[in-house]
Amino acid sequence: MRGGRTLSIIGGTAAGWLAVLLLFAASAFLSSRILEEQRFYLTRQSAKDTAGRGNLLAEISRRPSFAFGFRNFLGDMVWLKAIQVSGARRMSRGDYDQLYRLVDTVNNLDPKFKTPYLLGGIILGDSPDHAREALQTLRRGWKNHPAEWRFPFYMGYIQYFSLGDPTQGGRMLLSAARIPGSAPYLPLLASRMLSEGREPETALAFLKEMIDQETNPGRRDALVKRIREVIVERDIQALERARDEYRHRTGRMPESLAALAVEGLIPAVPREPDGGRYLMAPDGEIRSDRVGARMKVFRKR
Repeated sequence: MRGGRTLSIIGGTAAGWLAVLLLFAASAFLSSRILEEQRFYLTRQSAKDTAGRGNLLAEISRRPSFAFGFRNFLGDMVWLKAIQVSGARRMSRGDYDQLYRLVDTVNNLDPKFKTPYLLGGIILGDSPDHAREALQTLRRGWKNHPAEWRFPFYMGYIQYFSLGDPTQGGRMLLSAARIPGSAPYLPLLASRMLSEGREPETALAFLKEMIDQETNPGRRDALVKRIREVIVERDIQALERARDEYRHRTGRMPESLAALAVEGLIPAVPREPDGGRYLMAPDGEIRSDRVGARMKVFRKR
């Protein structure tokens, strides 16, 4: 019986050592491949050549159990490569493609690592051809970090500046503004985007909601002022639609805004919220005599 116990102990010890050796061999193999890929990248080969060399870590990232407990370590290694790619003074389309693959690999290996989502999404968003990938990266980050307002903020930035969609941009900023701790200027920027995107009523409803919650007198005054600006934009858009319909019906431009009411296209010329008047120029341009500029956000050229 003692002999049986001894053999059992020896067998258990041998199995334990075998498991350790297998783990060590797998770790050594992974480390050698990582170093090999790092050295290859540092020789500054083309992005096309390197695209096929990162498949090992990409495949491991899709099956995290194959990382043998080295997920964070491998994620850091891939992130270092991503930083090198994004640090190029002039990034080519291939560089952006590679950056997206690297960031996606990092996010698979370490989904709670916040920086790759943010930085990767911002840099990818600078390329019009990779705006969708940028949004996908930021959306994934927001899912893993729902309390981080910068994710919907940058998504709104990309929707507006890269995709030219002020409506979706404004809606994303609305989501960001509702997250506790978000920047106080977000409601103003969101309302400006929504007004430009022909959704002033949505902007007004949101601003009124924010006023009900705002306790800071300065920010409250800014919101009240913005509501008046959005009302002006809403009224001008309504008057422009009526002007266009008048021209479609009659074949000529109306002589005045009052003619729109006579034609039954509007109940009456709306009152300007700042105590001014709405005016129409001979060429048909409609404006307020109190508000100098329309509700638009500065666009990148």
